[in-house]
Amino acid sequence: MIDILSSLASLDLSFFQQPPNATFFILLLTMALNLITGLVSRMTMDLDEYRRIMEQSRYAQQELMAAMRTDNQRRISRAQKRQQEVSKEQMQMSSGRMKTMMLITLPMLLLWPVLGNLYGNTPVAFMPFDAPWIGTKLYMVNWYVLTSITSNIIFQRVLGITFEIDPREPEK
Repeated sequence: MIDILSSLASLDLSFFQQPPNATFFILLLTMALNLITGLVSRMTMDLDEYRRIMEQSRYAQQELMAAMRTDNQRRISRAQKRQQEVSKEQMQMSSGRMKTMMLITLPMLLLWPVLGNLYGNTPVAFMPFDAPWIGTKLYMVNWYVLTSITSNIIFQRVLGITFEIDPREPEK
């Protein structure tokens, strides 16, 4: 085991330190982590129940807004009560997702210092234009955040973790 660790520590990773290799390495690493996160989320949560709760939350919010427009206090009170009930269900579902995210965050906490030491202040990608607050050079943190957000959105859609909720007419 010690031989394996020492051989990993002595690897020459300079190949992954400069663009375009660094760009693709971080992109692939980010995509792999987001895919694993999405698969674990999908396996650990009841998607039908999650969808039902999200739809109920959306409809309760629409119902409350419609009630406020009519200024009917009885209807507003009923809508607020319904929204509180749905919020409790939503909190229970969210706590399960948070536990999963905490388990996935632990390996990242170990990986982040390694990546920081490997890349330091070396640009890993370049923007084709001068972006506000970023400029044209993307460092490991900027590139990781950018690729993480975009790949996470894609994987959550593909895996069915996020979805569209069709609007419905509120009751009168």
